[in-house]
Amino acid sequence: MHWYIILLSLLSPQLIFAQEIKINNQVNTRTVLENYKSSDKDLVKIHQWIKEAIVPSTLILLGVITLIPDSHSSLSKYSIQNKVRNLFSGYSSPIDNYLQFTPLAAVYGLKVAGIKSRSSLIDQFALSVKSELLMTLIVQGMKSTIKSKRPSGGMNSMPSGHTAQAFVSATILDMEYRDTSPWISVAGYATATTTAMYRMINNKHWISDVLIGAGIGILSTKIVYFTHRYRFGIKDNVVIVPTLLNHGAGVSFAMVF
Repeated sequence: MHWYIILLSLLSPQLIFAQEIKINNQVNTRTVLENYKSSDKDLVKIHQWIKEAIVPSTLILLGVITLIPDSHSSLSKYSIQNKVRNLFSGYSSPIDNYLQFTPLAAVYGLKVAGIKSRSSLIDQFALSVKSELLMTLIVQGMKSTIKSKRPSGGMNSMPSGHTAQAFVSATILDMEYRDTSPWISVAGYATATTTAMYRMINNKHWISDVLIGAGIGILSTKIVYFTHRYRFGIKDNVVIVPTLLNHGAGVSFAMVF
């Protein structure tokens, strides 16, 4: 039923338009066909967006579920945190402070190395900035509004900013290089997942914080890629090459106009 409504909403304007042309005896078959093709493309794009939104939406839902049970329940954030702390008793590491940015660094590192990506360098930069801004707006807005207590103290636990950042980075890496090699995407998401785990191991966040943070990171990036218009018209005509100089090292930059 939902697909019928979506299809009807997409096609109705085109049907009305075609009827008006027919009444005025000005039928333009090519124009009508192009309008139908445009509607088909829109429908495919919406279907693709729905598929892309399933994973982050599920992560956010799972995070919310851990907030519902009683604190003594095995599914509650408190019980899960206790299990993690017992498993990694006495262990902590600041590695999560660096891992959160690693996939994003890989995006540009692979670009410099000449690995084929989805977007030009300028588009990559624009997509990264917009994804970061959207994620930060959502995360900071939630932190200041919800004021959830951290396991280690402090009232800005929900959601995990480190985790959201890590999954923004991993999702950009995935979107840019998934067609080049799926293992690049796997490495990016594995790094982001490790970041989320260390937020719990270091007793900085609950499972709910990292699940919702991961969902926000992925969803923010997907929204930006879904709405980005690629208006720069630049197709991989930027070259960045490491350069050895007489008194040190540098970087050579070239762009074809």
